[in-house]
Amino acid sequence: MKWKPVSWDQENATVDQPQTLKRSISQSLKNMKLNWGTGIALVYGLFALTMVAVVVKSRSYNPGLVDKDYYKLDLNYQQHLAKKQNAARLNQGLQVRFDAAGQVIRLEFPPNLGTPAGSVKCFRSSTVKDDRLLKIEANADGLMEIPTGEFAPGLWNLEVDWQAQGTGYFNSTLVTIIRA
Repeated sequence: MKWKPVSWDQENATVDQPQTLKRSISQSLKNMKLNWGTGIALVYGLFALTMVAVVVKSRSYNPGLVDKDYYKLDLNYQQHLAKKQNAARLNQGLQVRFDAAGQVIRLEFPPNLGTPAGSVKCFRSSTVKDDRLLKIEANADGLMEIPTGEFAPGLWNLEVDWQAQGTGYFNSTLVTIIRA
């Protein structure tokens, strides 16, 4: 198709001329074909843009590790394992229950071991911002209640690291918090 020069004569201009120009441009674009070099360049360019987008997206993602100090935890794993074994040897171990009516998590420590001391770590696998570390404050009966009013509903991991009568114990359990 040969291109014809278009001259603009304002005296003889009609409303139909811009439409004709649009049609001729769209017709020439339909007939235009890409050569293989241009196609390869477009594919490489699109690939490069995709890689840049993936890198930018991955740099902005925060995986939210469950424990930031995982190297220290790995070094103390043998002590952690001994605490888990101590907890498994108890005749009556730690009982953890969620009370939906009272919206509390109840921890019942074995009564024959005296007053426990330690910490309770409450965390969700989905986000780090909801993590809570609480000090064990059990009453004389060995009962501790954790109010769940500020906890988001869903699955929570509870890790109870406690000591009683000079022996360390560790319990881990899952609790589902439900709003009534």
